[in-house]
Amino acid sequence: MATVKLSIIRSRVATAVEAIVGAGLKQSPLPYGAFGRTPNSIAHKAFSIGMGGSNAQDDRQRPTEGAMLQTDMDIKVSFRIRPLAQLVDVDASLDLENTIIANVLDRTNTTLYQNLHIKLLSTNRQLTDSGEYMISTLSFELLHFIPLTT
Repeated sequence: MATVKLSIIRSRVATAVEAIVGAGLKQSPLPYGAFGRTPNSIAHKAFSIGMGGSNAQDDRQRPTEGAMLQTDMDIKVSFRIRPLAQLVDVDASLDLENTIIANVLDRTNTTLYQNLHIKLLSTNRQLTDSGEYMISTLSFELLHFIPLTT
């Protein structure tokens, strides 16, 4: 397996999520750690990708091959919950989660899966304090090699 930088992986996943036909998803202009501060005018169906910690795997680490890593990746997505259609919107947010997961795990996407393996770990969702948005967190595990040369 050839090497791939974490920034390239994050960009590929963002492209794959934005390309979901009919979903209307857009990447938040804020970094993952600031995702909850996305302005209301753009928060509905906004998402952010966070690259978490990485652990080296028991494999040789050579400049010609790179270092094998297991990296945590989270995707947060917000969905507006309307006051008079709360259960309908909650169901729609769950369906959107499923669509994102199916697209991220679509191994026929050769651009996304080039030199990368992705596995779903968990999903979690939380209603904001105002009750206006459902924030879903989709957690994945990545297996990949990073380059050891500049």
